[in-house]
Amino acid sequence: MDALKKLQERNNKHSNHKRNSIWSVVWGLCLLSPLFVSSGLEFYHSFKGLTFEALHPAVVLLAIFGFGFPLAFMGDLILLNRPAKFLLLVIAECWFIWFWVVTPLSWLAFLPLVPTYIWVKIQLSKNKL
Repeated sequence: MDALKKLQERNNKHSNHKRNSIWSVVWGLCLLSPLFVSSGLEFYHSFKGLTFEALHPAVVLLAIFGFGFPLAFMGDLILLNRPAKFLLLVIAECWFIWFWVVTPLSWLAFLPLVPTYIWVKIQLSKNKL
């Protein structure tokens, strides 16, 4: 009986680890989505014969580091369940893609970092009891 309990605990740990690794892949792909969209738009416009002045992929990658990683780290501190965090991340990434890749308003693309930072500061101050 004791062996069955140990096996059940190991199975639970393994399924939790597997679920966490799947979520990590999903977060990573979501954070890299501006790079995919930028490359996809450039590819699409090249076949139509139009000139699309896309940013260099290295610039988009640097912007992902400046936007996506701080957003992901702050999002990890927000006290919500994973699907709600993911939905907020998708909304923020869509905002970023629209203002960074599609329209040339790069300063407006980083705007979601401000309310996220304020939200994290409010939650951390309430939880310090």
